[in-house]
Amino acid sequence: MSRLNPKSAVSPGHKRHWESSWPSLDAMTEGAISNTTLKLAFEAKYAETQRLHHRLHRLVKSLPSPALLYNGKGRILAFNQEAQSLMTGVDWKKAKWHVHDLWDCLGWPPVPFTSWEWAEGRLTCWDCPLDDPDLPSGLSIRYLKHESVARKRESDHTHRLALLGEKTGRLAHDIRNPLASIEWFATLLGRDEQPAPERRELTHHLIHAIRSLDGLVSNLLIFSTPLQGQRQRVNLSALFDDVELLATYPLRKKRLTIHRHRESNLHEMTGNEQLLKQALLNLLLNAIHASMPDGHIWIHCRRQLKSGTGATVAAGADGVILSMRDEGCGMSDEERKKAFQPFYSNRKGGTGLGLPIVKDIVHVHQGMIDIISHLGKGTTVELFLPQ
Repeated sequence: MSRLNPKSAVSPGHKRHWESSWPSLDAMTEGAISNTTLKLAFEAKYAETQRLHHRLHRLVKSLPSPALLYNGKGRILAFNQEAQSLMTGVDWKKAKWHVHDLWDCLGWPPVPFTSWEWAEGRLTCWDCPLDDPDLPSGLSIRYLKHESVARKRESDHTHRLALLGEKTGRLAHDIRNPLASIEWFATLLGRDEQPAPERRELTHHLIHAIRSLDGLVSNLLIFSTPLQGQRQRVNLSALFDDVELLATYPLRKKRLTIHRHRESNLHEMTGNEQLLKQALLNLLLNAIHASMPDGHIWIHCRRQLKSGTGATVAAGADGVILSMRDEGCGMSDEERKKAFQPFYSNRKGGTGLGLPIVKDIVHVHQGMIDIISHLGKGTTVELFLPQ
């Protein structure tokens, strides 16, 4: 009997199958190293991401202004104490707040926005993406700025007083001119030999100088004092009558005609009567100074539904428009841009406080002011006052 060869006990095909079913030692070693390296890389990346998130959390909490940190899905990851104090009425213990749900809860407009009235002040909000905001893992910081009305008034008042201090020399000159005129006219009136016609003319000049000085002092008082918008029902006809009466002398001197047009059934409006009277008087005096003798000035009053948005007026606010139009010299684009700057005036003897005060009065009423002017064709000033 022949002895079997051990190598011939297994068929060649079977042998190849047996050898291929077991990985080599080198392959086993490479797989283990690859898995370990991959695991270490993921752990390092995760640790780096966690450190970054921890730093961002600390950054948001240390910011001096209200701020939120949220991811690409809108989930709020962190917020600071300032944001918590600002968003009163929010249950911050609620888990997984979504930024859009939070905004719906607060009733705030879509971001970004500016000058949104909130908690006796104005709120501004904007986002700062830290990477791609469309990615679920993307992060963004939402900043908020809240300026209280009291703080803004205090800042504005300080700025006004500083301007008055800078313009002291000019203001002294503006006050001295009518005072000198008053002294001169009073001296002439004191002479017994003055004929009656000349005495009447001197009396008119004296009254004009006194009213000019009174107007200057009134504007200075309004400009240097924080305005308060105590409102009441104002009769429009009586308001316009008072304004025309205060401007009688310059109107007669230039022989100007006033045309008043008021929408039917519009007899009253809501506002501060004294402030509105001062605003309309400033506009009327500007129109008188810009007009040629024997000219015309139009005063219009109508209702309007204001479409669009403004810094202080909400969309669709119902209100009244008061407008003043003259046929005077008009204003250039550059003059129109500077018209609301305090102490800017291209008129001899002008203090440059008339239109800035009008703008302040309109803002106290949460309204808007607009100037339409063309050189040589006249100027129209429109005041929109929400009701």
